[in-house]
Amino acid sequence: MPTPHSLAEAKQMLTVEKAKVTTSLSAIAGSRWLMAILASFTMAFGLHAIYAPARLPPIGGLSLAQIGLPSGVDFGVVGEQARQAQEAAQRQNVGAHVTQIIDQHAAWVPYVNYAGFALALALLLVNMTIMTRRRRFTRG
Repeated sequence: MPTPHSLAEAKQMLTVEKAKVTTSLSAIAGSRWLMAILASFTMAFGLHAIYAPARLPPIGGLSLAQIGLPSGVDFGVVGEQARQAQEAAQRQNVGAHVTQIIDQHAAWVPYVNYAGFALALALLLVNMTIMTRRRRFTRG
């Protein structure tokens, strides 16, 4: 991102970047893509809460780059910053640190499963509500 030389340029760049982020979030919210991911998280946390409460669902390695985003999604500078943060987390081996924290607080894992299930279910219901408001009639 180029450095602005005046306040007007900075405001214009901020407006453009804000438009990119809001357009991308609008494309993602209410999409079938997000519904599938949220349904998967809901099932994973719910089933682990019922059948394996002492374990968290194995969601490591989940990457938006591997899954693919819906068309028309461009987060601009925010997306670039997120990629840089992801690379920094991989370099610093954040996954091992998170695993260590989970091992230290193993008694909380069932509650995390319940909270993950509730959060994923709530987000799934919100996403489904957005979908039904955008698409009032099915097309076939």
